[in-house]
Amino acid sequence: MYKKIIFIFLISIVTSSIVANQGMFEKKYECLTEARVSGLFQFERKFLKETEFFPDKTTLNFSENYTLMTEMESTKEKKFEAKYQFNCKNEEKINSIICKPIDDNNTYSIILSLDSLRYRKTLITHYWLDGRGNEVDYVHIAHGYCYDID
Repeated sequence: MYKKIIFIFLISIVTSSIVANQGMFEKKYECLTEARVSGLFQFERKFLKETEFFPDKTTLNFSENYTLMTEMESTKEKKFEAKYQFNCKNEEKINSIICKPIDDNNTYSIILSLDSLRYRKTLITHYWLDGRGNEVDYVHIAHGYCYDID
């Protein structure tokens, strides 16, 4: 009888510690875009305009102690669907998380300040450097703020 009670007690302690550790490694933020611009540079011409390249609302789901992030975008039905995954690094000097895409389907990066919860998404093509596409480089930038939804 005592063995059963001790066994159940140990299981409950292990389970609660696992759940507590998972909470430390997962963090979710909902982010709203304040400003978005897109543009191109070609030879001496420059052009920037307001854009909808980046969505108004996204959710950033961090796991594994801020080393992996899944970005989810709001759809027309007001549901969130997973879009891209990023490898992230915590830059302690500036107290920010810097995330780069895992695969080639996504080419933009995200920086999230842990102090102000502001973020920046940037996409800059490398056609100019590569000497392709009439040497046109496209730029997409979005700034916004996030709040903790955990």
